[in-house]
Amino acid sequence: MSHRNGKTTSPRRELTVVDRDVQIKALANPKRVRILTLLVERSGTAKQVADWVGGTRGRVHYHIKELEKAGLVEKVRTVEAGGVVEKYYRAVARNFYLARGIGEYEGLAGDVREMISRSMLGWRRREILEVDQDEIAQKVVRDCLGTKSGDVVVLKGDLVQRDIIQPLIRAVEAVGGSAITICTPGGLGDFLLKWKGDLSSVVVIEEPLDYPVLKGAVDPQKDIGERRLAFLRRLVQSGRKSRYAGIPGYPLEDPVARELIDAGKRIIYLGYPTPQKAEVMGIDFRELHDACWTALDTEYRELEQRGEHLSAALTGGSRVHITSPGGTDLTFSIEGREVFIDDGIISDWEVEHGRAWGHLPAGKVIVAPVAGSANGVLVSDMTDYFGVRIGGTRIEFRDGEVLAAKAEQNDELLQLVLSEGKGDVRKLGGFEIGMNPEILEPIGYSVWDSKSYGDVTLWIGDNTLIGGENKASLSWGFMVVRPAVSLDAVIMLEDRTFRT
Repeated sequence: MSHRNGKTTSPRRELTVVDRDVQIKALANPKRVRILTLLVERSGTAKQVADWVGGTRGRVHYHIKELEKAGLVEKVRTVEAGGVVEKYYRAVARNFYLARGIGEYEGLAGDVREMISRSMLGWRRREILEVDQDEIAQKVVRDCLGTKSGDVVVLKGDLVQRDIIQPLIRAVEAVGGSAITICTPGGLGDFLLKWKGDLSSVVVIEEPLDYPVLKGAVDPQKDIGERRLAFLRRLVQSGRKSRYAGIPGYPLEDPVARELIDAGKRIIYLGYPTPQKAEVMGIDFRELHDACWTALDTEYRELEQRGEHLSAALTGGSRVHITSPGGTDLTFSIEGREVFIDDGIISDWEVEHGRAWGHLPAGKVIVAPVAGSANGVLVSDMTDYFGVRIGGTRIEFRDGEVLAAKAEQNDELLQLVLSEGKGDVRKLGGFEIGMNPEILEPIGYSVWDSKSYGDVTLWIGDNTLIGGENKASLSWGFMVVRPAVSLDAVIMLEDRTFRT
């Protein structure tokens, strides 16, 4: 503790939680937010703060006293000079967090909520998750894209994603490349085609859920409700593929991306947690935030090695048998099928063969089962369809096709997709083994869940991207947690332990 001019101050707290009504009211004024932000960085008098933020000394002093009464700033010392006493104030903590449930307080300005939330999330990434965005960016640029001196990398994102865009810019420049940041709604934009001769790669940091949240609809974890069911029926009948289904097929939905890939340009789709995505998926935002950043902060070269090892084990094999504690007992053939590795690294071979794209977080191997070979029962521990959780799903396969299906929760949606989806929606399309060691539990968002270490996902519908024959309006994954997987009667995976 230190003592200055009669005032005793304690070391400043790292974090404080804004959870009292008086604190919320104090921060409902944007001017006070600016003052608090400045007093996080430095201590100052009312006159100094007025010089920094504008306004009269008296008015600024009033705002500081309101923040002090709310317990957000504190007086740290007083200095007397020429008969004038100056009081110095500072923020009581380096980071402020708006407690859950307070965010809907109607008097709280949006920029206030964003400032507090971002401050807390940044602290959480550094101190709790021990995630360094600069290290992630270096891995993406160095390992995933293979950026070299002289390369031009386009970063498609938005200001709200600056906590990863800025580290990516630094990482590109560190290897002697140049980074260009663009912000366009929807797809990549035709103007990128004019640059394709100059650019080397594109990183798309985007929100892959581009359909509206149904305001006022029921909780997606519970019964669907007629309004949401009608909305989902239109999606099924439209023939649109789920953008977070089992296979990373994003470039085929964007003709500009497809043309860039055909021209030998690398494209990485980098998943980013947003409150909107969490709302659509019915997931707590903090859980989505933690899952995303942790999964991104993996060693991609180790993923590459693990993927090659699993690919070698599967290649040349024939009969796969999957069982699980939940009741899964399913067999199918993969004889003669190619094994696809989703390790986040775009190799020169993939560039040459028109596969120069990937999705982060990465970490799985993918195989298309032989058509007509699947028999038995699949009991899924986790699945969703456009944000609606479907619980207790049991699907029986005969000769590769769904014979019967039933769900304990939202069964009407399961039946809707199976009956009204177009093409081969009832046929087994894909088999995936998750291998990202940073993803250990499913959260209800299949882009992450399909990479969960030692778990598997089986999906029905279209598999043309991975060498299959199924042509359908969707690719829909069903997750099995902690399965036992054998290949030609030899166990290769059991209780999240790889035996190969």
